[in-house]
Amino acid sequence: MVLDIRKLVLLREVQARGSIAAAAEALNYTRSAVSQQLSALEAETGAQLLDRRSKRAALTAAGRLLVEHTEHILAGLETAESDLLAATGRVCGELRVGVPFHEGPALLVPALTRVREAHPELRITLQSITAGSSREAVRLGQVDLAIAVGYDGVPEPLTPGLYEEPVADDRVRLVTAPEQGPGGDRSHDPLPATLADYADRSWVLDPHSGLGRLALHVCAGAGFVPDVVARTSDLQATLGLVALGWGVSLVPDLVPDRPGFPVRRIALDGPELIRHVSLVVRRGALSSPGVAVTLSEVRRQPRTRSGRGVTTPAIEGGPVSSR
Repeated sequence: MVLDIRKLVLLREVQARGSIAAAAEALNYTRSAVSQQLSALEAETGAQLLDRRSKRAALTAAGRLLVEHTEHILAGLETAESDLLAATGRVCGELRVGVPFHEGPALLVPALTRVREAHPELRITLQSITAGSSREAVRLGQVDLAIAVGYDGVPEPLTPGLYEEPVADDRVRLVTAPEQGPGGDRSHDPLPATLADYADRSWVLDPHSGLGRLALHVCAGAGFVPDVVARTSDLQATLGLVALGWGVSLVPDLVPDRPGFPVRRIALDGPELIRHVSLVVRRGALSSPGVAVTLSEVRRQPRTRSGRGVTTPAIEGGPVSSR
């Protein structure tokens, strides 16, 4: 039996996308073509790979096992391709970089600019991407490098085949409106310093994002469930709502203030909340010249200190609001 790598990729995409139709759209195939190829793969392997009793295109145990092997096969093929490119001694082609456009450019663009100037044959393109979707985007080959984040106490699901290079750690603080609004102005009152002091406030967060899960986790530790009145993972939208007095939230320091929407950033008592920022790449692409020179340049960029024991890259402007 000789397995067809193209059919294996189709099976992997169906698992990642959750449906045959979504996989077909991602790969620019027709749905019927994908179905036919998967049926052919089942015939070749003699195993049922899709659970057709499920409304979603769920994989059977045999299908999941085959996808695990597919990840290793694709990584090996990419490593071979990367090694061949490295052997030429040229840094060329295209490098696709996924960044959250609010804080991502400040973290990466200076290093990417130096790479572009040193290697004019390398075309670097930036693609807007959310930190929560970056690992999967890299795994599926939508981008070559991407910024990803993680938080202590709320581990991210393991994504196979990836390497992560630490870029920065920054403090997460509570943000509030600078004033409480008409009829309830408390701008001159001392600010509460513990999370429990905000138990009766409205909150702005996305319960499904890493930062939202962190907020729910620490609020539970403080003895309350936050009253979520706005659900969004867009941190600039979050800052706008907070500035308007709609609620409070947790926001990392590297997220810049939104012009025209001032907020107060408050360092809470207790253990410091930290966001870990990393640069994610497929392991098979580590020896690719464009990836290799970029990782090397990122490692060399200067760093500064922000908060107690927190390391962040030195970015122009930096975190602006403080207690």
